[in-house]
Amino acid sequence: MELFFKLKEKIKEKEVLSPEEMAIIDDNAEYLGVKKIQLMENAGRAVYEEIKDFDGKKIIFCGTGNNGGDGFVVARFLGECYLILLGKEKDIKSYEARENYKALKNLSMFGNIKINEVKCLEDMREIFNIIKKEKCVVVDAMLGTGQRGELREPYKSVVNKLNELKEKNKNLTIVSVDVPTGNIKADLIITFHKRKTNVNGNVKVKDIGIPKEAEYIVGYGDLRALNLINGDHKGKNGKVLIVGGSKDYYGAPILAGLVALKLVDIVSIFSVDSVIKKINHPELICYSVEGDYLNIDHVDEALKISKKFDVVVVGNGLGVREETKEFVNSLINELDRAVIDADAIKLMDYENFEFKEGFIFTPHRKEFEYVKFNIDDLKSTILLKGKLDIIFNRNNIKINKTGNVGLTKGGTGDILAGLTGALLTKNPPFLSACCSAFVNGYAGDLLLKEKSTLYTPLDVIEKIPEVFKIFGV
Repeated sequence: MELFFKLKEKIKEKEVLSPEEMAIIDDNAEYLGVKKIQLMENAGRAVYEEIKDFDGKKIIFCGTGNNGGDGFVVARFLGECYLILLGKEKDIKSYEARENYKALKNLSMFGNIKINEVKCLEDMREIFNIIKKEKCVVVDAMLGTGQRGELREPYKSVVNKLNELKEKNKNLTIVSVDVPTGNIKADLIITFHKRKTNVNGNVKVKDIGIPKEAEYIVGYGDLRALNLINGDHKGKNGKVLIVGGSKDYYGAPILAGLVALKLVDIVSIFSVDSVIKKINHPELICYSVEGDYLNIDHVDEALKISKKFDVVVVGNGLGVREETKEFVNSLINELDRAVIDADAIKLMDYENFEFKEGFIFTPHRKEFEYVKFNIDDLKSTILLKGKLDIIFNRNNIKINKTGNVGLTKGGTGDILAGLTGALLTKNPPFLSACCSAFVNGYAGDLLLKEKSTLYTPLDVIEKIPEVFKIFGV
């Protein structure tokens, strides 16, 4: 942990979060043991405390997601209000929101909380008449950080109508929960944990109990942010080229290739013929060059082939001969999206190297000593393998705690490199590195329960799909 804290001190803490980052943090808070239903309770209470003394009738517009769930809690604390659910109870998406809606329905039998489930603007004529004529506080709990693109109905019409009424009724106050829905003209935005990107105006940030550590742990929140499917045509879901192997080490590129095949459409291996002859996997497309070790004479062919692929994984089983050093540096300097592993890390000429944003390095502690960088200029991502994995670049840092001693066996690092390359075909580098560390480690943890440490790298490969299934990815 000492190295983690040293690096963390050099990386500026984020003051503003994107919706995607906030969604990951919410999930990872629960991964750390802080339940979402407790966070929802805290969020709703924070909004209530802010608006309870506002004059006017309280009217809460709720969506069917967790932003709506926050609104249900606000209504419960207010005790007297109108609540408009844009949808039906059966449409409510999460367990936490459903539980809070059930509690609200139980309370509504006493008549102080008036609930209306609506589908269209016509269903809201009565409530809009109240807003038009009386002093009102409207709580916008319709769509939170998960909203994307143009608003769909009935949200679009509701927002337009509320904006129209705000122009006519100067006694109307609109309060948005976490982020405004669409272009709603909010007088106050009550957001949680930290400010969100592209949210301007009168913003108040409320602490709802999300631990700071949730920003720095890799968890299933990261996994659920992944994009795994891009299309239904061959190649649309990723193409990975593995460049590795030598007369001395032929298994490493095969392991990297086999794990990548779990996630992408096409995997190829570029290596010397002594390696290619030993590959007995028809699903792997092979490119062979003469010799026992890759060298400068093979660079042009490797670059030509690499243009057909989304990501190149370089280093597995290459060896550290001087002739291979020339090959590695000439190749990597021409690539834009690559995973640099094992021997390639040792062979890099770091004094004349550009740490491109599309690069991920996957060293263990000894290999990490070769990597020479200035954290302020580190656009590439480094996945430092260890008892606790540290994933970082100049803007981000996280720690992964999955994995066990069984993953120190030869070949498991090659699996991590191949998995990282596969994820990188469709995802940002930092997210790809975080998730590959988590998945690889979690697969090992599942195997530890079944076999103790008596499992092989091939066992890890076969366990990886189960990890994605467990977390619904």
